[in-house]
Amino acid sequence: MPNTSGLKEYSVSEFSQAIKRSVEGTFPFIRLRGEVSDLSFAPSGHIYFSLKEGRDTLSTVLWKSTSKRLSNQLNRFLEEGVEIIATGRITTFPGNSRYQLVVDDIELSGPGALIAQIEELRLQLQKEGIFSYQKEEAIPLIPEVIGVVTSPTGSVIRDILHRISERFPRQVIVWPVAVQGENCPLEVKSAIEGFNALPTDGIIPKPDVIIVARGGGSFADLIGFNDEQVVRATANSDIPIVSAVGHETDTTLIDYAANKRAPTPTAAAEFVVPVRSELESLIQREHHQISDTINNSIEAKEQRIRDLGRGLPASETLFSLNHQELDNLSQRLQKSFTQNLNRYKSRLEICGTGLKSPKTLEESKYKFNYVLKRLTSRVLEHRINQSQLNTAKTGGKLNVAYVDCIETKANELNNLKRLLASLSYKQTLTRGYAIVRQEKQVVTHAHNLNYDKSVEVEMIDGEISLEIIHNSLDKNIE
Repeated sequence: MPNTSGLKEYSVSEFSQAIKRSVEGTFPFIRLRGEVSDLSFAPSGHIYFSLKEGRDTLSTVLWKSTSKRLSNQLNRFLEEGVEIIATGRITTFPGNSRYQLVVDDIELSGPGALIAQIEELRLQLQKEGIFSYQKEEAIPLIPEVIGVVTSPTGSVIRDILHRISERFPRQVIVWPVAVQGENCPLEVKSAIEGFNALPTDGIIPKPDVIIVARGGGSFADLIGFNDEQVVRATANSDIPIVSAVGHETDTTLIDYAANKRAPTPTAAAEFVVPVRSELESLIQREHHQISDTINNSIEAKEQRIRDLGRGLPASETLFSLNHQELDNLSQRLQKSFTQNLNRYKSRLEICGTGLKSPKTLEESKYKFNYVLKRLTSRVLEHRINQSQLNTAKTGGKLNVAYVDCIETKANELNNLKRLLASLSYKQTLTRGYAIVRQEKQVVTHAHNLNYDKSVEVEMIDGEISLEIIHNSLDKNIE
């Protein structure tokens, strides 16, 4: 047994303080790397957890004031199983004889570089304009077919199908993919491109909207949805895409490229289809509102027309003067027409009295023809005498004067002939008129007829004899 008589004696408190001074003096500030385990959030606002490496653990505490300052980092990667680098001070806790790390700052260890790469990729894609391709309004209100890219097993697909069926049943096509691991990016990309490649009239209907969904998980579990090829396939999709990856606090690059980001898969299902009953009620309300608006507008315009109509004069009053003037003009027109007709009739009768009777014209025609024959024979005699005179070569001047005289008389004769033809009643007969005679006398008025004797009617091609029916004649004579 060793000799302990010379050892200094310490009380428990003195020894605990000595250890505390030794540890804090040796490690005033230190960076430790380890995996988060036994994470606990105290009601006081302090956070307790352990840094673990293999079988070794180190108690760690974040005071409330520090956790508030580091809230952004804590929200991103402080969770079970994540490897972090904690910077702080080593101290002891005399109450149970253990030491612990009081954290002043934390950062992601292994994935830290990966996060930097993801941020660099995000900035690059944003600069290219990839994230501005898609718009939320491109998503149809009521899609006929919904495509879902997710794992075929698990609660995610069940929640989506149940929610769609409950709200507004639609046809759902599931494209099964790995939602984590090495195969995840390629399979998600292929699923998005595969849905876009479907023909619109093919056996498998082409979706109107696509949901890319995955349940919650660690940063490493969601890493596949930060892959560049997945992001580009999402941005280049002709079909609108709703991303629902992780929980509400999880953000991946696919969220920036999608038309809509949903906090959970269930929320994505609620977004792509409305509640049918609510939609029907909304349509009915809108219908009633539109009908009421139209009816109110019509009633207002009708009332406006009635109000304006009361300020207008009555139609009888408005057109009474015009009607009276029209009646006066009509009477004047009728009277003027009758007066003009009588005036022209009188003038026609006056002109008719100056015309010779057809019989006199016929006698003149006979006389004219007789004179014409004699004159023609005389002209022939004179032409013979002229020929004889020319042969004898005597009386040249006399011959010229004689010929001029004959030609003058011939012209006068032709003029008389044309006058006779124009004055002849025969020309009148050619225009459809007829001459009525009774006892060889021309009858010009109906009241001059002798009803007991027949009449002769001369037309252009001959004469006919007609009997007069006394009763019918009286009926038609005014």
